Amino acid sequence: MRKLFYGVLTLAILAGSAYAVAAGPGPGGPGGPGPVGLLGRLLSLNLSDAQKHEVAMILKQNQSAFRTAGQGMHEAFDTMREIMRTDPGNEQRIRQASRKIAAAGEELAVLRGKVKAKTLAVLTPEQRNQWNEGEMSPPPPNARGPFHADRELVDEWINDHAGQAK
Repeated sequence: MRKLFYGVLTLAILAGSAYAVAAGPGPGGPGGPGPVGLLGRLLSLNLSDAQKHEVAMILKQNQSAFRTAGQGMHEAFDTMREIMRTDPGNEQRIRQASRKIAAAGEELAVLRGKVKAKTLAVLTPEQRNQWNEGEMSPPPPNARGPFHADRELVDEWINDHAGQAK
């Protein structure tokens, strides 16, 4: 039972950490919102027809790369889940799976960065300012989010049931 608890706790921490790294500061991933949020932000910029065409072409050119990168991320997480379900004590396999998650997140972040840079180059200075105003600022260092609350619950449970160290 103890091994199962530690396995589930390890999986929760790894998945939460990997998600946090992959998600970055904005909703939906590093540097900003997912596809629907991106469209809303673009519409709010009052792009000219020429700008709409250029941005659409940038997104179209990268559409399959985003699908591939997203699929890679899902597969990496699936591999980690499978390892934690079937062989949670195998440190080597866990480390390999963690590196795959990190590499997939890195690819996705680099792709998003390139597309964002190309998109920002199409915008006027005023539109870039408007875009930057829509970016979510990082939370303050002492912010208490849902992940923090979950960690506090786990810490409390451990302290309640571990007894005093001898």
